[in-house]
Amino acid sequence: MRLSLCIVMALTLTAQAAERNRAFEAGRDYYMLADFKKAAAFFQVFCNTKDDAEACYWTGMSYERQADVSTPFGCKSDAKAHEYFSKAMKLAPGLPAYRDALFDFLLDTGDCSRKALREAAGMLSAMPESDPDYSVMRSRLEEARHQNASWNERLATLFLIVPRTTSRIAASPAAVVTNKAAERSPR
Repeated sequence: MRLSLCIVMALTLTAQAAERNRAFEAGRDYYMLADFKKAAAFFQVFCNTKDDAEACYWTGMSYERQADVSTPFGCKSDAKAHEYFSKAMKLAPGLPAYRDALFDFLLDTGDCSRKALREAAGMLSAMPESDPDYSVMRSRLEEARHQNASWNERLATLFLIVPRTTSRIAASPAAVVTNKAAERSPR
């Protein structure tokens, strides 16, 4: 009786592994064809139902790529990618690939979320300085902070220049002539 129960359990596990492999193969095929929405759907099933770290990682990758190609400001897909990268890292904290994927993602999306660089800094502070990747990650974080500050300065300058430029254009002689002509024309 016990032997038959063991055989049934082994067959069930084998069938589940085969199902996972088929889904992963289909998901990777869609990913390679740049159909990231379908790829995410295949991986997401195993991430959400089986707490499969690799499936969560690939779901995050699919949403990240979907954000890259769908819109210039794909912050909605980026939020989903963040969720799945974080879940992959929590499910398999010992795998540096998942940590690196989340860290890279946070650095790349610093413009979508003000919290992203803070979260990356938090990840770095939780790492031991003896970690072989620590110094590289630290320098990349500093570079991302510098770039983000540079963009913020440029935007602030732009918002200061636009009102001045607009008022100068409105006060120019050509604008006055155009405005007077518009007032005279019948409607």
